[in-house]
Amino acid sequence: MKDIRMLSVMAILAVLIVLAGSADAACSSCAKEADWSETASAFLEGRTMSEEPVAFGPKVARAESSQFERRTEDAPITAENASDTGSASIALHSINATPAVINSSATSKIVVAFDINSSERTNQGEMQLSANAQIKNSAGGEVAKLPLIRQSAGLYSANWTADVPPGVYSIDIAAFSLDGAASFPDALQIEVLG
Repeated sequence: MKDIRMLSVMAILAVLIVLAGSADAACSSCAKEADWSETASAFLEGRTMSEEPVAFGPKVARAESSQFERRTEDAPITAENASDTGSASIALHSINATPAVINSSATSKIVVAFDINSSERTNQGEMQLSANAQIKNSAGGEVAKLPLIRQSAGLYSANWTADVPPGVYSIDIAAFSLDGAASFPDALQIEVLG
């Protein structure tokens, strides 16, 4: 009986040793690590390799395959070229300012309605946008940048207090979603009276 137990224990140990020898716990990003032998020998000799740290590991892997960097390398999806791409396109359905002619230091409410044209998504309520309005003077200088707040599906708004000199101010609209981006320059004008 002791011999059978001893043989069972030895068989289990043999299996564990074989499995441990064939196990490989290397991560995919670890394969991209730099060769440290040159750096180690330079350290032992007291000389510096370079002032730049050697990049390795997961940080390098994220930098090489980042979704955000891939999107910025492509041409930005704007209202003009959004329909040519396979992704969803953002369309400006309507925009208005109430009132559109205001006195200096008065407030105007800007309301913007967006549509997303996509074969994947038919419900406008699923649309997740981040949008802003850039208000520029007649010379093209930015006087205000307002985040547009979602009111309902596809409807966004912001209030602008016109603490500016009298004149005509144009509004550029920019919208961003996970599927793309669009910009609408000179979408609306607001006249500020003295």
